[in-house]
Amino acid sequence: MHSELQKLITAAKLSPSDASKLDALPPGTACLHKSWGLGKIAEWDLLGDKVIIDFETKAGHPMKLSFAADSLAPLAPDHLLARRISDPAELQAMAKDKPSALVELALKSNKNSILIDELEKQLTPKIISAADFKKWWDATKKDLKSSRHIVVSTKRAEPITMRAQDEKAGPVMVKDFLSSRDLKSKLSALAAVSKDLDLFDNPAQELQPLFQDVSDTVRKSWRLKLKDSLQLLLQAEELRETAKAPAPEGALAVHEVVRDARNQLSDAINTMSAVSLARLYRSFPLAFPDGEWIKEALAHLTKTGGRAVAEITSVLDENDQLDVLAEYLKKAVRNRALSTDLLVWICKERKGLAVSVFDIDLGNAILGVLENDHVAGGPKRTGRLADAFSEDRNLLGEMVADADDEELRLFARRILNTLVFDELTRRSMMGKIIKARPEMERMMEENEAARQDEALIVSWESLEAKKKELDDIITVKIPQNKKDIQIAREYGDLRENFEYKSAKQQQAVLLRMQSKFERELRHAQGTDFTNVPTDKVGVGTIVSLEDLSNGSAETYTILGAWDSDPDQGIMSYLSESARALIGKAVGETAELPSDTSQGNRQVKVTSIRAYKS
Repeated sequence: MHSELQKLITAAKLSPSDASKLDALPPGTACLHKSWGLGKIAEWDLLGDKVIIDFETKAGHPMKLSFAADSLAPLAPDHLLARRISDPAELQAMAKDKPSALVELALKSNKNSILIDELEKQLTPKIISAADFKKWWDATKKDLKSSRHIVVSTKRAEPITMRAQDEKAGPVMVKDFLSSRDLKSKLSALAAVSKDLDLFDNPAQELQPLFQDVSDTVRKSWRLKLKDSLQLLLQAEELRETAKAPAPEGALAVHEVVRDARNQLSDAINTMSAVSLARLYRSFPLAFPDGEWIKEALAHLTKTGGRAVAEITSVLDENDQLDVLAEYLKKAVRNRALSTDLLVWICKERKGLAVSVFDIDLGNAILGVLENDHVAGGPKRTGRLADAFSEDRNLLGEMVADADDEELRLFARRILNTLVFDELTRRSMMGKIIKARPEMERMMEENEAARQDEALIVSWESLEAKKKELDDIITVKIPQNKKDIQIAREYGDLRENFEYKSAKQQQAVLLRMQSKFERELRHAQGTDFTNVPTDKVGVGTIVSLEDLSNGSAETYTILGAWDSDPDQGIMSYLSESARALIGKAVGETAELPSDTSQGNRQVKVTSIRAYKS
């Protein structure tokens, strides 16, 4: 121990424990502090009871001796972080010319295991710029393939590890798989084996313990964890075929699990990859013999996601069951019993497997699903199907090509009136229909005339106010709400996170308000109420009334849809009272809602004059 430290112990100014720790932190030593980060001991000031540290973020930082002893961790001179301080240029050159060696240094400095996020933290920005790290790491991963003793997981959340160079990689990976205790870990270990199958000398033989373990594990676990169990069994079967390895005697087969788990199957496989789904559905004929598999596969068409739909139909096609598929689809279209994924698949396969059901009746089925989803969840629920229906250049034209005139008129009218699409999209869709069926153009003109009658009459002032309110929602409130959601995410478990739930609820309110305002503005027609006729009560008139029950006089101004100020006697022409008065001449009577519980009251129009803004 340093003699000066020994003197401090003798003088009872420093504990032996702290002195021992400081003895490992002489000037020039690289060190880590949990808050300040990486630094280097600049000097001891033992008489002044302090250590001076040059941190990367702050040079010349003093610490009391006892605090430094407890909070500073010394780094060996060959540690990556120590070398980051002593010779950053050498590490920068290594990153450029020998990236695998730099990763190996990082592993040796971190007990042969390091997460990618921690590697990035130790290398940026001093050795590699933050902007360049991803590109550097992608290139380095390829370079590491030749370094068989360094194992890079396919998942970012799992660490990079280093094993002894004299160990054979294949047996080590099998050992890693066998030592994994849960299904998730086994799936990850199995993926590593599949990725580096070339590291095995005799994979057919060396992988037998792995295949036996998969069979034993799935046999015990599939009832509780069906999805992961099936995934493990399917991936192992794929690996076995690639390695040309026989199945262990008595090993569990995919079709056995599929047969026994038929009632839970559709819920468990929705997120599986297309490759796994293809293998799973190809096991159906074995799982459900004597043609029962066809009924089972068709039932899955409306229960599973998009990838499953494609694989099920492929299996039916491979087994010459297209006629059964066509009949099933026709019945499903008639009964409107089609999922979004199945409808998207039919649109894609309209010239292939689904040609027999692609017609205007399918178009009505699609609109029905879109409208239901729009009401249930707004635009986010309608996304994929709406895009397939509205953006495909030829789909609508091909759909209506053989429809009769009345079917076509009803279908076109439904498109023009639906709230699923905005006006520009509806016009574009009608353009595609008219291109295929030119006789529809006249109907579109008739519909436009009808739409003019449906315009909202609003004052210029209220129109501008509504536009400003919409702009505030789009440019201020929605962006702020996004920030609130991001901040709330950081508070912890989203299931118990009140701030997050509240922010998400506010997001739904704002999006609904935006849609409502945009819809209203599309139909709004601004006016200053000039040249309004006064022979009858109408929009833009001031009407004086006599209450026939008590002879009292009252006056109201009837203005636009968004103009309402009861204290000033201004009412919207859409209000119940305004509707009762509009069209009445001087001397005529009308019934207005009463302020009491006695029902309506009778009033007589005594005068009508024009409103002047």
